[in-house]
Amino acid sequence: MSKPKILLVDDVDFFLDLERDFLRRTPAEIITARNGQEALDLAREHLPSLIYMDVNMPVMDGVTCCKAIKADPLLCKIPIVMVFATTKDVDNTVVAACGCDGVLNKPVDRSAFLTLGRKYLFDVERREKRVPCQVTVTFSVAGESYQGMSVNISEHGLYIQFRGTVEKEVRLPVSFYLPTISTTCLEVRARVAWVNQGFPRRDMDLPQGFGIELLKMTPAQTEVIESYIERYGDPA
Repeated sequence: MSKPKILLVDDVDFFLDLERDFLRRTPAEIITARNGQEALDLAREHLPSLIYMDVNMPVMDGVTCCKAIKADPLLCKIPIVMVFATTKDVDNTVVAACGCDGVLNKPVDRSAFLTLGRKYLFDVERREKRVPCQVTVTFSVAGESYQGMSVNISEHGLYIQFRGTVEKEVRLPVSFYLPTISTTCLEVRARVAWVNQGFPRRDMDLPQGFGIELLKMTPAQTEVIESYIERYGDPA
């Protein structure tokens, strides 16, 4: 399974190196560009899952590039976080108006950089091992009950194959069994961390579906999942 791609855009090597270092534990392919035109070309070529982009750059500035990406039907769903130094003419309000998904001010804070990135791409600095896991998962959305098939599992997450519509950040109850480990049904609250639907999907190597973060599990539930991951330990 191929890694997600993250595009870093800045005309200053120091900031590219800094952001690349922030993402060193993130299981993603890092692509870099040094101006907006190069970023636009690379976005069309690679369809990254997330873009961090500076504003003041030669050839094409970040605001113009962001508008071009958001106007392209094949690229418009790619989350873009603008990372820039505020000036008299360029502030958060001006930059946010270009249609970006988030803004960060330089000097860049590592925690804020990763936290905002994780909002749009669950893989950002995800250290947990994922292993293949194909079990039926029952969940409810707006009072309606549905079933999907899991694809992989980590200690606090699950990817579910599902063709219906699910909104990001929705909280929902999920239940599933890991029968080779326990006969107890795991009933857990979860948050939809990312959605992989439509075309192009954010990760074309995965079937249509969504990733969830498992919330407030009991020690017994955590132990069951940890035992499953330990037994089937090759990362997905």
